[in-house]
Amino acid sequence: MRPPLLLLFILSLICCVPAQAADPVPVKPVVVLFGENIYPKDLVAPAHSQPPADPAGVERAQGERLRARVWKAVFEDYVRRRNIVPTDAEIASHIEGHARLKARSDAERVQQRASLVEELKSPTLPEKRRQAAQQHLDTLDQLAIFEAKREQELRDPSRRQMQQQAERRVAEVWVRQWKLNQVLYREFGGRIIFQQAGWEPIDAYRMLLEQNEVAKTLVIHDPVSRAAVYRYFEHRFVYADEKKAHFYFEKPYWERTPDEMKAAGF
Repeated sequence: MRPPLLLLFILSLICCVPAQAADPVPVKPVVVLFGENIYPKDLVAPAHSQPPADPAGVERAQGERLRARVWKAVFEDYVRRRNIVPTDAEIASHIEGHARLKARSDAERVQQRASLVEELKSPTLPEKRRQAAQQHLDTLDQLAIFEAKREQELRDPSRRQMQQQAERRVAEVWVRQWKLNQVLYREFGGRIIFQQAGWEPIDAYRMLLEQNEVAKTLVIHDPVSRAAVYRYFEHRFVYADEKKAHFYFEKPYWERTPDEMKAAGF
């Protein structure tokens, strides 16, 4: 028995209807930072950068980008809430302190050069030491030439103004960071660690991050992302005791004398 033509027509329509694509699985954010979702795609290296060759390196790089982004937002929020702003007097104080430091460094180089010149006059100086002393002397001479050229250029008023503006911008960054660390230490206490940019209240850093997690201004959705945000605290550091920490944040270090810093153990 042949099927009705109407049934064949309906079956042909069903067969020709394309299957609907499955709804894409929604991508969850790895972190919610002050209400902003951060997705894995936001942590991908820029197209112009050279990505790490191995998958583990890619993961570490993405983790560091996440940490940097979280820390920047958390600290900037804290600076805003605590109204941490360098004053003109503080900026001027830092510039003056840097000038004193440079003057001491220049004087030390002059003394070093004189000692090296005298040492190289000795006919009994071992050859290995002679080579090292000569190399050191050459370096000091090159620095002296550079400084003389720089001083000559700064006689131009426009260059001097540019230099002063640059000094002010740098001083503002350093003062702001020191004041941020001072306020954090006074609020949270804890240990401080030595870094190239100065001493950091590392325990206070951690407590500030945790405070934001409790307040839900920082929401971390998975253990891997949380480990990345907190990985900085896993490094080995040189810690200062409580007495040194109190001394360091009692008064800006650039306003202290070298003897004061040395007596305090810095």
